Amino acid sequence: MADPFTMLVANLNALGFFGFLLPWVFVFAISYGLLTKMKVFENPRIVGVISLVFAFFVIGFGGPFLAGFFVNLFGYAAVVIAGILVIALFVTMSGGDFSKLFDNKAAAAVLVGVGIIVFFIAIGGSIVVVSDAVIGIVFIIILMALAVYFIAGK
Repeated sequence: MADPFTMLVANLNALGFFGFLLPWVFVFAISYGLLTKMKVFENPRIVGVISLVFAFFVIGFGGPFLAGFFVNLFGYAAVVIAGILVIALFVTMSGGDFSKLFDNKAAAAVLVGVGIIVFFIAIGGSIVVVSDAVIGIVFIIILMALAVYFIAGK
């Protein structure tokens, strides 16, 4: 017999919670926040209606593909965030200051690179098929670039 959590997730998936509701709420919240922040319209009801229509159009256009993209993107992002938390834990336990780790531009560039890699991995399963050889080549190129940066300096 399956545990209750597995049954809950399966039932939510069958009801379209992950395929429709969560992507719809996400698109609605982002569009509402952006339109409110940009102050395109003064009336918040107009902003709400436009965000509502925009969210339905995006979900109608994206459908299951968009839901799969969000599931992959946020799943991989959660793994990366957990990894960053573990690194922060180790740096702090060893007596370092984690807040000063990101003061230099190299650390910021690495974070941007990791974000781009996570984004492309999230869309990689549905648009571009990436083989293990390509991942290995990209990893070797990154290692070579880091070695050249550390040897040659700035």
